[in-house]
Parts: sequence; structure tokens; C-alpha cells
Amino acid sequence: MRIAVCLALLTLSPLAALAGGSIREDYTESTPAAHHVKMEVEADQLVIPVRVVLRGKDRAALDARLDALKASLLKRFENQDGWEAQETSFAYTRVYQTYARSSSVSKSTLFGDEDDKGDVTFEASASWDLVTQADKGSKGLEILRAKADGLINPKTEGEKQTVGDPKFRIGDAEGYRNDLLAAIKDDFEEVKKHLPGNGEYRLQVPGLEKPVKVSSLGGRRFLLELPYSISFVTPEPEKSKK
Repeated sequence: MRIAVCLALLTLSPLAALAGGSIREDYTESTPAAHHVKMEVEADQLVIPVRVVLRGKDRAALDARLDALKASLLKRFENQDGWEAQETSFAYTRVYQTYARSSSVSKSTLFGDEDDKGDVTFEASASWDLVTQADKGSKGLEILRAKADGLINPKTEGEKQTVGDPKFRIGDAEGYRNDLLAAIKDDFEEVKKHLPGNGEYRLQVPGLEKPVKVSSLGGRRFLLELPYSISFVTPEPEKSKK
């Protein structure tokens, strides 16, 4: 695990709700600079994206064909642990209409929102991520490509299949959240050991409702991050009594 931590002390006031209460008037609070706890991990999934696009004049036939292609692809992964086709998009027919005018103008409408005034073409599309374990390497990639192959006959008019480039990814970045939070807590405790003890330290982890941030470092390496900040509240000097 690699942890990146910084601490900046500046003057600020509007962090009143930090610890569930308000800041006392005789206290001065430092600015809670935004930092991130970072963890470098290896990808656990290997993915190939697949997309199909169908075009034709018969809306009902296109919808039925799209359903049939979906069933065919899912059957190739049926009862096979460690292999999966994850649907990422699925759109039944949209209307692509060319209007009959002096100059040919193409315009796209959705589900027949406008009256037909010319030649109408329908389009349906769907996308999937074909997934296996990253450890399967080149052999796994070969099998995924084989499962994607031949879903559509390239000679079939009005049908197109695209197989994207393979990529690694983290299947469950949220599974690392507790480890990241533990690292934040450890850093908070370490900071308190090295700074003055005559004040109050407060830890803030904003955006906990948001997903763990994932960044690619190349190859199978990924960086996971959670933002946090540490503030330091010092009491105002007591006024000397006359």
C-alpha cells in the first residue's frame, strides 16, 4: 500500500459541522486542506467490450433480432463460473428519418415523435462487457474473443458488430473502501503524535456517498483514492487579568 499524505495549516472558520457540533468562539481553526489516501492495486478482471448495431425498415423485426442476439451471447456464458457477459447498454429501435426536400437533410427523431415525411430507417443497438479473471491472461483473452466471434455475420446487410480493445479493470473498487478508511485513521493518529497537544484535531472525510476514485497507472496497475482533510483547532491565548 502506498499512502500519500499532506497537511497544511491556514486560517479558516466555516467547518462548524465537522465533528457534529459547533466551533467555540475562543478557538481558531486551521484550513482543512483536501488530501487523498491512495492505494495501488492490481486489476482482477480482463474485459473485452462488444457492441452490435442493427438498421432496417421493420421496427418489430429489429427489436426481435436484438433480443435474439442478446440470448445467443448470454448462452455462450451460461453456467460458466469466472466468465460473464455484462450488459452496458440496450436500446430498442430509434427512428432515423430523411425528409423529402429540395436539399436532402437528415434528421434523427426518437420513437416516431414526428410524422413520417420520407424514407424511414430504424436502428437498435446493444453493448456488453465480456469479462473474465485477469489472471487468465492471454488464454482468457483468446477465449473471450472466441465467445464474441460470429455473433453477427459480417455479410448480413444492416447489421454490424464491433469488438473493442481488451482492457484490465477493478471489478469491485468499493471492496477496498474499508482499507482506505483504515489508512486515513492511521494517518490521523500519526499526525496527532507530531503536532502540538494543546488544541483539538478534527478529521473530515467528505463525499463518502461517492464511489472510490479509480485511476489507471498502466497495465494491470490501478490507483484507488479517497479524499480527506485534517484540521487543527487551537485555543485563543487567555487575556491576562489585571
